[in-house]
Amino acid sequence: MPQWHPLCDGVALEAMGLIHRWLGVAVDQPDNLEARGAMLAGSCLAGVAFLKGLGLVHPLSHMIGAAYDTHHGLTNAVLLPVVLRYNEPAIADKVPAMCRAMDLPGRGFDDLHGGVVALLDRLDIPRRLADLGVEPGRAREIAEKALTDPAAANPTPASLAQIEELLLEGIRQAR
Repeated sequence: MPQWHPLCDGVALEAMGLIHRWLGVAVDQPDNLEARGAMLAGSCLAGVAFLKGLGLVHPLSHMIGAAYDTHHGLTNAVLLPVVLRYNEPAIADKVPAMCRAMDLPGRGFDDLHGGVVALLDRLDIPRRLADLGVEPGRAREIAEKALTDPAAANPTPASLAQIEELLLEGIRQAR
């Protein structure tokens, strides 16, 4: 996965800012066209940023969705805190910019992680994969399949055992 991609990084930061600011508003006020427009722009920019790679969240979500018929976006949201924490060392230099983009008061990893978790909590996203019906006994199978997903690029390389442990952590308590 390329570590330096200024175009995708800049687009991703703008997407993060728009989504962090407007997602809750769009959920609370579905007729708010400003919020919906900002979310449309944010999701489009996030899609462009995917050119850099999707990280582990998406391949895990793909395989969980295939095994359990879960909603992809919801599964991504549940997995995000676990994978974000796993990637902490590899993204440390990008964290201050991400915190600024999300208008968070601090600039450290815990501020970023806390901002993501607070948004997930505000939106009543389930706190663990078990709440979506994901069973620990299938973690190895899902991890094996996730390794074959072309979207499996991640800032921190992960072995099969590490991916399985991330899944088990997400099943028990993702945040």
